[in-house]
Amino acid sequence: MSPRIINIPLSGGDRKAQAKGIRQAHGLHNSQYRESVLIRSAAEAKIREADRLECEAWNAIMWAGGPAMPSPGDPQAEPTIGKAINGGYDLLEAKCNRCEHVSLVPLRGLTHPAETPIWKLEAALYCLPCSEGRHYSRRQRAHIIGLTYARPDPEPAKAKRR
Repeated sequence: MSPRIINIPLSGGDRKAQAKGIRQAHGLHNSQYRESVLIRSAAEAKIREADRLECEAWNAIMWAGGPAMPSPGDPQAEPTIGKAINGGYDLLEAKCNRCEHVSLVPLRGLTHPAETPIWKLEAALYCLPCSEGRHYSRRQRAHIIGLTYARPDPEPAKAKRR
């Protein structure tokens, strides 16, 4: 589509009316753009809150001993990697089935797509100490405990004095 060509009127009154119309259009554009930015930021905050609540609901099911994989047709929350990261949960907590070692897996470092449900990651979880340190014949699987986030250190490391 070709751009719209607006010819400038020759008479003074028409030029003034056209300039006034252009100023009004620019003012309307600026105010509507600012309003759209505010609405979009509020909507993104609500989506972030919804993702956080979905992850908390899934964590509650995991804490109660429920299955990580929802049954078909179950309205249970099924958070994805992208929803967990957007909701503020950037770590996956997994526990070894043999030695009960708890590991934290960073979700941002995974190569899986953001649409991958969290429960599908359980098949790829292995205990590193059991697999390498003890030289067992096969790698020991780990199970998901839940989602968590990086907590700031309450006492930052202080310089050691001699």
